[in-house]
Amino acid sequence: MTAPESHEVPAAAHVATEPATRLLGGRLPVMGLALGLALIGGGGALAWALAELLAGSGSGAAPLAAALAVALVVLPLAVLLLKLSRALERSRRQLARLDTLDAATGVANRAHFLALAGREWSRSRRYGSGAALLLVDIDRFPRLLELRGTAAGDAVLRALAQHTEATLRGGDALARFGGSQLAVWLTHADPIGALDVAERIRERIESLDIPFGEKTLRVTVSVGVAALRPAHHGLTALIEDADAAVLAARQTGGNCVRAAPVELGPTRKIGPSVGDNQAAGPL
Repeated sequence: MTAPESHEVPAAAHVATEPATRLLGGRLPVMGLALGLALIGGGGALAWALAELLAGSGSGAAPLAAALAVALVVLPLAVLLLKLSRALERSRRQLARLDTLDAATGVANRAHFLALAGREWSRSRRYGSGAALLLVDIDRFPRLLELRGTAAGDAVLRALAQHTEATLRGGDALARFGGSQLAVWLTHADPIGALDVAERIRERIESLDIPFGEKTLRVTVSVGVAALRPAHHGLTALIEDADAAVLAARQTGGNCVRAAPVELGPTRKIGPSVGDNQAAGPL
């Protein structure tokens, strides 16, 4: 049997530019310090000048000068520090959110998804509720990058994420899992229900026209399904099953759904399947 084509994607295709908020977060403390020093210097100089001006007015001038110094320096500085603190907190929240997202697609990144899926896996095992993991892989993605470039690849990834997310329920989770791959966590899902969702995703992407400049791109996907079973003693085992299932889908030509468990090889055994369609190219 011919080995499936590699789905490794050049590293340059997924280099994200540094978010502007990350730069802002680094500059805010410096800006605040500079403003604070300028305010202290200016207010102190003004207070000193007023104190000198009032020095000839008698002994009552000293307390008045001190009060003016407090009003001109301490109070504005306190207001500035309060505003700076609020701006820093907003920046931290923005950065924390950006750290969980994939730059190309806007959905969760792999690290955030693994943390979420780990919690959901534990909850499903504890309460006996069903769950499933889908891996959605773009067929012939390296060929798409070769012919159309990384911008086309990003356009396809964004469209795939958008239309996959539209297929899911509110409690499900979606993430960019690899170069050409999305991961879907289905809560309260049985094996048949998971296969149904996977097939709906496959059909939706197959019929999709993706605008790219003056051209329209069309792609297909291979989907691997792994429903949570007692044999899954950890999240890693579930991921391995889903990965084996999506590999089986690619080995049969792509544009289809395969479900774990599978045994890859010349005489592999394949779980429940949906669709045996020829994978479409990227043109």
